[in-house]
Amino acid sequence: MTKTNNNQINVILYCRVSTDEQAEKGFSLNYQEESLKKYCTYKGYNIVKVFREDHSAKNFKRPRWNELKTYVKANKKAVNMVLVTRWDRFSRNVEQALREIREFDSAGIEINSSEQYLDMANCDNKMVLSIYLTAGEVERDKISIRTALGTYQAKCEGYYAHRAPFGYKSHREGNRLQRNGQQIKRTKLVPNENAHYVTEAFRAVSLGIEPAEVVRKRLNKQGMQLGKSSFNLMLKNILYAGKIEVHEFKNESAKLVDGVHAPLTDLETFLKVQDVFQNKKWKYLRKPEKEDDFPLRNFIVCECCGQNLTASYSKGRNERYGYYHGRHQCKTRIRKEKAENTVGQLLTELSINSNIKSLFVDILKDSANELNGNKANELKVKKTRLSEIQMQLTNADDMFLAGKMPSDRYNITVERYNTEKMQLELEIEVLQQINGDISESIETGLLLLENLDHMFFESDNQGKKMILGSLFTEKLIFGKEKCRTTEINEVIRILTRNDKGFESTDKKKLSKMTAFP
Repeated sequence: MTKTNNNQINVILYCRVSTDEQAEKGFSLNYQEESLKKYCTYKGYNIVKVFREDHSAKNFKRPRWNELKTYVKANKKAVNMVLVTRWDRFSRNVEQALREIREFDSAGIEINSSEQYLDMANCDNKMVLSIYLTAGEVERDKISIRTALGTYQAKCEGYYAHRAPFGYKSHREGNRLQRNGQQIKRTKLVPNENAHYVTEAFRAVSLGIEPAEVVRKRLNKQGMQLGKSSFNLMLKNILYAGKIEVHEFKNESAKLVDGVHAPLTDLETFLKVQDVFQNKKWKYLRKPEKEDDFPLRNFIVCECCGQNLTASYSKGRNERYGYYHGRHQCKTRIRKEKAENTVGQLLTELSINSNIKSLFVDILKDSANELNGNKANELKVKKTRLSEIQMQLTNADDMFLAGKMPSDRYNITVERYNTEKMQLELEIEVLQQINGDISESIETGLLLLENLDHMFFESDNQGKKMILGSLFTEKLIFGKEKCRTTEINEVIRILTRNDKGFESTDKKKLSKMTAFP
């Protein structure tokens, strides 16, 4: 990071929340901005601009972040640093976060955190940065899991966990205060002013006297206002008969449960409507066929139009033939066997450079041995702090239950300590893993990498998908005669480089590139 001509560091403040991170959790935009401004005053930084974001951190497709990048490109010499309160405010996606950091660093602009500040000139802090970023991504994954579990549990109890459909409105039921101070809120569907249109639609269509489209147009003239597609989907939704569809979740099979909402038609009428549509009985939660016959689906794009290639079978005289092909006007069409053989040939070309392999193994072993000698004290310190945090959480619980701490303060306190606790647990886990002997893992991993093409051809379709997803960070581009990729996994790229300049790199330089941070 270089200073401006007046020797003062110019800073852009970036504040971010997502829709599920409310002010009571200590993530409010006002709190972040105030905290960052106090930090800048203390450090003597000059604030040139503030960007406030209300968007998820799962990627960088964020309106304000894009505005920030546009501003930086137009004012490179006037900006030295982008500052956030914590690294999870910056990103919850490790790979994309590192890419953004490198992009800004190449322009001479540092990205850093006020509460988790790192000296970017110290290479050891690369490991700490990875831990901070990983902690945010792990928390995002946990939130997704909790959301999925909460949705599943709500549906099992008969609650509709999505936006209210036509004919209903959402009504928030009473809250239940849990021991951890969190409010559990259930949203129940209740009929609204459009409910009578739904009831009449099911009744009229179930008679089988007039087509559904005629019924729709008649009700639209009365004020219903539904399109053809929406109307047909409504008539096929068993929710209107008082049932909730609960899809497969982990080891639990799909099922129907009685909803807590009032039905707008009875089950018998609903089944009659399905007979009108399908001329057969209602099939509860029919499971779609798995599309496992085409492992390259979702991994390849057309060189001509840039669109994803889909796949299907064509019926020949005696058998079916599989093809990967374009959509709509795209004329690209590749036989299934040819496409998969082409990808296998691409993997064959990714041969590991023997010189780099030898250096890579030595460097990893040396780095692991060096780290093993310095982690015992660090583990002890972190475990001690973890015990202290657990004690603080227990004290907070006791004070809250005794009425000595208000709920808003309790929530902020518990959130802060739980965040630090999770981060410490992750750091301890990382340190304990580093202490293990990685020699066997290195040899096994490299052996697999040396036989990528054989693994691909011998794997089932699910295995082929896993291999492609691990190797290529961008989709494969298919032309008429060959396929190519714009970007592969960074480690694979290093190991398979064959240019002479890289082969002559000595162990010291290679060590600096691939050693543990």
